[in-house]
Amino acid sequence: MDESNDKENEFGDSFLEDSGDITRTTEDEDEAPLEPRFKYERLEGESTLPFMKTATFTSIDLHDKFIAIGTASGLIYILDHHGYGNFDSVPPLKPHRCAVSKLKFDETGSYILSCANDSKLVVSGIGNDKLCCTVNIQVMPKSICFSPDFIRQQSGHCFIMGERNLVLYEKRLFQYKASNLYSGSERDGFIHCCSWNDNLIAFTNDTGTRVYERGTEKILTSVQPTHDVDRVRSSRCPPKHMWMSENTLVIGWADTVTVLKIKGNEGMRKGEIHHIFHVSMFISGISYLPKNGSDYELFLVGLQMEGEDFDDCASVMSTMTTLTAMESSATAILKTCVIRPLGLKDYELQSEDEIVNIRLSTHTLPYMIHGLGIPYLSTYFILTTKQIIMAVPYGPEDGIKWRLQYKLYTEAFEMAKEHADMLAKTDVSPKKVGRKIIEGYLESKKARVAASWLSSICGDCKEEWEWAVDRFHDAKMSTLLGDVLPDSKPRLDPSAYEKVLLASLFNNVKLFRRLVQTWSPDLYMTSTIIDQTQWRIQQISKSEDIEDVEEVEKILMDALAHLYLYERKYESALKILMICQDFQIFNVIDKHQLFDLVKDQISDLMNINSERALRLLLDNADSVEPSFVMAKINGQPKLQLAYLTKLMSRNEGIEFADKAVQLYADHEKKKLLPFLKKNVNYNVTKARKLCSDRGFVEETIFLLAKSGNHYEAVKMMVREYKNIEKVIAYCKDQNDRDLWIHLLEVVADFPTHFSQLIIEASNCLDPILIMDKLPDDVDIPNLSEALEKLLTDFTNYVELQQCCYDSTLNDLHVLTNNLMLASDKSVSVSLMTRCSLCSQVIMNTGQDMIPRKFNDIKVFKCGHIFHLTCSASEIDRRQMIEDGICIACSDNSDHVNV
Repeated sequence: MDESNDKENEFGDSFLEDSGDITRTTEDEDEAPLEPRFKYERLEGESTLPFMKTATFTSIDLHDKFIAIGTASGLIYILDHHGYGNFDSVPPLKPHRCAVSKLKFDETGSYILSCANDSKLVVSGIGNDKLCCTVNIQVMPKSICFSPDFIRQQSGHCFIMGERNLVLYEKRLFQYKASNLYSGSERDGFIHCCSWNDNLIAFTNDTGTRVYERGTEKILTSVQPTHDVDRVRSSRCPPKHMWMSENTLVIGWADTVTVLKIKGNEGMRKGEIHHIFHVSMFISGISYLPKNGSDYELFLVGLQMEGEDFDDCASVMSTMTTLTAMESSATAILKTCVIRPLGLKDYELQSEDEIVNIRLSTHTLPYMIHGLGIPYLSTYFILTTKQIIMAVPYGPEDGIKWRLQYKLYTEAFEMAKEHADMLAKTDVSPKKVGRKIIEGYLESKKARVAASWLSSICGDCKEEWEWAVDRFHDAKMSTLLGDVLPDSKPRLDPSAYEKVLLASLFNNVKLFRRLVQTWSPDLYMTSTIIDQTQWRIQQISKSEDIEDVEEVEKILMDALAHLYLYERKYESALKILMICQDFQIFNVIDKHQLFDLVKDQISDLMNINSERALRLLLDNADSVEPSFVMAKINGQPKLQLAYLTKLMSRNEGIEFADKAVQLYADHEKKKLLPFLKKNVNYNVTKARKLCSDRGFVEETIFLLAKSGNHYEAVKMMVREYKNIEKVIAYCKDQNDRDLWIHLLEVVADFPTHFSQLIIEASNCLDPILIMDKLPDDVDIPNLSEALEKLLTDFTNYVELQQCCYDSTLNDLHVLTNNLMLASDKSVSVSLMTRCSLCSQVIMNTGQDMIPRKFNDIKVFKCGHIFHLTCSASEIDRRQMIEDGICIACSDNSDHVNV
């Protein structure tokens, strides 16, 4: 997109004369500029009206449908809001012989009131002449205004005129009647502005602004000026009025804005100043921008004077006595600003524009500029002596262009997305704005920031991504795309990915390797990248200018190995990975089942990572015999041990058990005993000899015990451990009486342990036998305490046996008595008692419940009753039930046993 389009101005080349934008921000370059709220356009119909090029404009007024423009020749032109005039239907008015000083529409737009220095007040009709009239007066009017109900019947068709006095003109039968509402003196000055809202009339002279109430016919309030009226004359900087809703009057005068609100009911009203603050210009026009609720913003038009001799607008202190000094070096700048009132004297500046291309004369003063607006139409007009400018609120297109101009890229892109449908066919569509943002960052040498924007700007659009790749490629910044380029949704052309890969290959080898590892090989032509990588490796190996050549070569070799894998050139890939000793070789072997290609290089794999190599060998045990592996790593006993450990953990390699014992003894002695306890496939005799020769006490004792030589094991423990507790624990585990006796004999040579042994063996041996084994001629420490403990334990043991015997007899007696009591109990047999086998009643009865027949029965003490015939037949059938045993109880017993 042509960059000049961004700077295109709505005024046209003939107006701008190649001087740039019509607005420029007044903020310092170091500060964030205020976004303009308006763009300034010449009226469309201006070129169709010849008088616009020659006339000098002196006054203006607005209606919802028209613009009325007064000229220095006394003519009044009625135009629409776009500057077109139908002079056949509404011809120019010629109410005055000199410059029209003031114009005012009535509320319906049917009449226009004008005045000039010819001492005439003229009411002219627009398509209606019923109320047209001319009033000749003796003074030169300074301000005029229609009553709000001027056109209404029986309203009096009133209007007011301000000079030194404020005069009300009311239509009578044949002429207008004049009534003084306010009489001013020469000291009060002229009334340069008056306005009428409902029954409130506001007017301003040099002593201030007053609000007059019709009906009560009195002045409600007066607001004094805050500037020096002798220095800033009202004739050169006249006041401006604007009525808002709820009887709120805004007064713009000199450099001061005052917001006055009339409160209270009719007859009891009073004025309250809500805001009063100074601005950095002399006000020539005032309007407002409606907002939600009671919030609003003020739109100000004015002149800012720049020069060494002109008043400072804040202090109005100067050596000058009047604004009209022709020799002044002050330069007038036409400005607009939007402010939002905050507190009494505070406001927030929303925007501030300098309209620098308006053709102002060197002696332009505030009274020559007029600013009016129709707030609800968001339309505002600025009138100079030669031009009519329409201020139109910024639209999305204008806002985006301004944001791009000041590099507010985030705000510009968000606005473009918000109004995407509206801007789709413009040069600020989201697509084109996104490209401008990327271009802007690249031109500002902020390529990394530009890359971070790509995901948001390009989204799922393949065309935009490929444009971005080409643009970054031209800027030689393609490596920054490695982390943001999509590999799907959308999927780009292979050339896009190849550009990024090749840029990384020559500028960032670590990024190149990462991209090769993470990007799918389907995205680009792997053969092309392989050729370039090989050439680059050869180039680096011959170069003397590259630092860390070995590291760079290793990274590129690693990437090349992955590329070979994508091409299914597994042997080449494995060769590179083996040279680089890259542990990823194991993943490659597992993934592609390449063990057969490396089984002759087992030792090299072990050197890379023994743990992974062992796992690889075990996972491929069907492809290689353990004997082959052991032979390959014969000179590396630690690797052999690690391999056997893994192998035997899977209950394999039992033929290498003796070899494992030797390797554990040589290199992992602390793991030898656990291995001896767990494994059963080694030769115990060889292992015991090996451990004995090397002085491995615990291992030797374990092997002695395992081979059944407990006596030697006990003897060795006593001799080596010097600790009887372990020996005692061993004897307890074996639970062998003879072993205890052997221990007593062995310990006899160690008197210090004999007392403890007596105590521990007392539960396993007869005390008399223990006492027989006491050595006669040896002093045994703590012998008396040990013997006392021995006898006490034995006595307790005997007493416990006797108590158990007595308790058993007691229980037997109780059980016998219970059995006898149960056998003496009778068994009840009633009419409803049923046989436990056939479930029929024992006695046959009739309907009167009188027994008719009594069958023979068999009754058991357990409570079961059988017909004799049922019992006999069941016993004959089973042949396993002893005579006298209840059949039902026998069945229950069988079920429980099962």
